Amino acid sequence: MKKLLYLFLMIFTVSVNAQWTEQTSGVTTSLSSLSGVTDNIAWACGDAGRVIRTNNGGMNWINATGTGIPGTLALYNIFAQDSTTALVTGSSTSAFVYRTTNGGLTWVEVFTQTGGFMNAIWMTSATSGVMTGDPVGGRWSFWRTVDGGVTWDSTGMYIPQAAAEAGWNNALYVSGTNIWFGTNNSRIYYSPLAGLTGTWQVQTTPQLNSYAVWFNTVTSGISGGTQLMQTNNAGTNWTSLTSLGTANISGITGAGLNYWVTRQATAIYRTTDNGATFTTDYTAPAGSFLHIQKARVGNRMWGVRNNGGIAKSDGIVGITSNGTTIPDAYGLSQNYPNPFNPVTNFTFSIPVNSAVTLKVYDITGRLLETLLEGEMKSAGFYTVSFNASKYSSGVYFYTLTSDNFTSTKKMILTK
Repeated sequence: MKKLLYLFLMIFTVSVNAQWTEQTSGVTTSLSSLSGVTDNIAWACGDAGRVIRTNNGGMNWINATGTGIPGTLALYNIFAQDSTTALVTGSSTSAFVYRTTNGGLTWVEVFTQTGGFMNAIWMTSATSGVMTGDPVGGRWSFWRTVDGGVTWDSTGMYIPQAAAEAGWNNALYVSGTNIWFGTNNSRIYYSPLAGLTGTWQVQTTPQLNSYAVWFNTVTSGISGGTQLMQTNNAGTNWTSLTSLGTANISGITGAGLNYWVTRQATAIYRTTDNGATFTTDYTAPAGSFLHIQKARVGNRMWGVRNNGGIAKSDGIVGITSNGTTIPDAYGLSQNYPNPFNPVTNFTFSIPVNSAVTLKVYDITGRLLETLLEGEMKSAGFYTVSFNASKYSSGVYFYTLTSDNFTSTKKMILTK
């Protein structure tokens, strides 16, 4: 029995490490952006009007450039809805957005802005989404769509430019009605109410340049340019982190207490303790990483480089999937260890594909951490780690919500 238990623990330990493999993308041009839809579906775009996609987890990458996008246009950001529908933005002397609904066979121009540069698109549903771009005429370009990207409108979304600041491609993160986008100034712009005029806040950062922005919860996030910065209060305060590497940060992704960071170099760096320490997780054979992203539904990560290279991770990201068994009911187990100091684990089960929310509260009922916020998960058993090193000894509660299921349990932190 002891041998069996030891073997199980060894398998579990190995499974939480990211396993990176190189892909055959079929292109050698620079890839600037990637959009991971599921563990199997992802799209990427880059120089020379190039778009590629995979429907089978990267076993094959398909040329999705099609017709409609000029072959001379550099593409800087892509957002895919599924295997057939995607939006991509590119810029030269003007900014353009193209849309496909047939897997990239044809692209239709749906937006243009003279003198503009669109940095990022983020769809929050099949019909609704937002888009950010560099300022034009002293006003940041912020647009909204309510018809799946067919038309875009900036009415009622005025954000004044400060001095000569500009943005950066892919430096946008959206969670519900919360929006953050980065700049080359010592500020990040934030709106808790979907970007409506009068709701934008200027978040001051300890350094210039927010080339990448990512939040694992609505309160906990990381951003960076030449160095990493961290917030645990939705960006009200940003503090500098000690991280590995020296090149400009070009991508951040993650889940739970895990973040993966790319610089414009060959390495991918990882933290498993919410930014306290970093290690090198993967080094590519050639090329510099320009973007990294976790699948919106699933656990796979993808990273793209300036030589057409793509790396994918088959490891577990933040939330650990415990085997392939499908449970017959929703459930939330008692955390282990309990009492704990400072890290404990929450295990839960969902019998069908569901949106999962997991939150931690103090004894007064005050929300402390949102570990998962409506994150889609396939049916199965999962484990999430929680690091309470910044909290004092006492009684705390954690609540899981999924579909019509809600469960709350008590835990004890002892220091």
